[in-house]
Amino acid sequence: MELDWSLLLLLFFVLLAVVLASGMPVAFGFLTLNILGLYFFMGGEVALSLLATSAFSSVGQFALIPIPLFILMGELLMRTGLANMTVDAADHWIGRLPGRLAVSAVGGGTLFGALSGASMASVAMLGSTLVPEMTKREYRSEFSVGSILAGGGLAVLIPPSALGVLLGALAKVSIAKLLLAGLLPGLVLAALYFAYFTLRAKLQPHLAPPYVAPPLTLAEKLWSLLRVAPLFSLIIVVTGFIFMGIATPSEAAAMGVVATIAIAVCYRRLTWEAMKAALMSTATTTSMMLLVIVGSAGFSQILAATGSTSSLVDAVAELDLSPVAMVIIMQLMVLILGCFIDTISIMMVSIPVFMPLVLALGLDPIWFSILILVQLELAGITPPFGVLLFVMKGVQPRLGMGEIYRAAVPIVGIQLILIALLMIFPGIVTILPAAMR
Repeated sequence: MELDWSLLLLLFFVLLAVVLASGMPVAFGFLTLNILGLYFFMGGEVALSLLATSAFSSVGQFALIPIPLFILMGELLMRTGLANMTVDAADHWIGRLPGRLAVSAVGGGTLFGALSGASMASVAMLGSTLVPEMTKREYRSEFSVGSILAGGGLAVLIPPSALGVLLGALAKVSIAKLLLAGLLPGLVLAALYFAYFTLRAKLQPHLAPPYVAPPLTLAEKLWSLLRVAPLFSLIIVVTGFIFMGIATPSEAAAMGVVATIAIAVCYRRLTWEAMKAALMSTATTTSMMLLVIVGSAGFSQILAATGSTSSLVDAVAELDLSPVAMVIIMQLMVLILGCFIDTISIMMVSIPVFMPLVLALGLDPIWFSILILVQLELAGITPPFGVLLFVMKGVQPRLGMGEIYRAAVPIVGIQLILIALLMIFPGIVTILPAAMR
């Protein structure tokens, strides 16, 4: 008996949830399920040869070149200690605000996000740097971990963003405009985090006990800023050159890596050990991302073979809802997916289905892509399978997953507020791309 497309789709996601719960790496689990699905639904060995062809075409795109380069930038900044300097500089300017270390995490994450598009590296850096000090100052784990997840996740939105590059390639929109479109929403989100952690620390001081920080003179603060001033050239080289039309995202990413290496050499922080560790981590992360892309390409083929893609589009179109209601439904679907599968898989599963609907509804694809990018940032911290939650666990193994999950809940709420703001005020997204040359 032939199964209905909706039952097939449900069966796939149930099997995927089982595979993830078993502890198998996402990339291998997704790829295994796709191989089995293609074999049984698309005609045995012929389907496997089709998967091999689609695997090469899905990862052999010129538009994906910035991804490993942005990741390498983040790894180099972290391994050489330059990232820690940005956190220190941010901390020196925070002053005596309530929840100072949590606010420093958000400030450091904002600066690091503007220097590199690697959210996992950002969470790892902030977690290893600030959590021990927060523990020493008797910060509650829900407050300290929440601030690390908030600050680290900003790298997804603030350019340069590796996920933004991949999303632009999949959605077939201008990657340069998409990267710039994420800047203002990223800064708005950072402002919301600042307000939340400051206000909550003031109202509930037991979460972040106040302490008297060593007084710093204006000269000392200026010196801390001067020390990291060369790092801001990375923002000009990457984001600035893209905005001015001087370089494509791929060219800007390559120049960013060269500039990062040059700065590390000038600071005398580049060692063979740091370079080796950065290259190995970049290779590992990029390989896993590409494997997930291959698996997701196979999933797209399964959707096409079973008629799930066309049936789902037809089912949604028949609802005859307003464009706003349709966008909300699509956002809810991505939010639910984010609880169970990784960000790249979500893109590969949803974008081929959503973008035709977005264009048919006459919506701005850049604006919608930024909404999806915020959802992908949200997916990184959404229990139970948010990847940044497990990065946090790896950096601070003494913390239980329950503590980390609880810390993520308020951050999820703040990001949902951002999504609402972007839907009410779309100009937050569109103003910079419109000004681009």
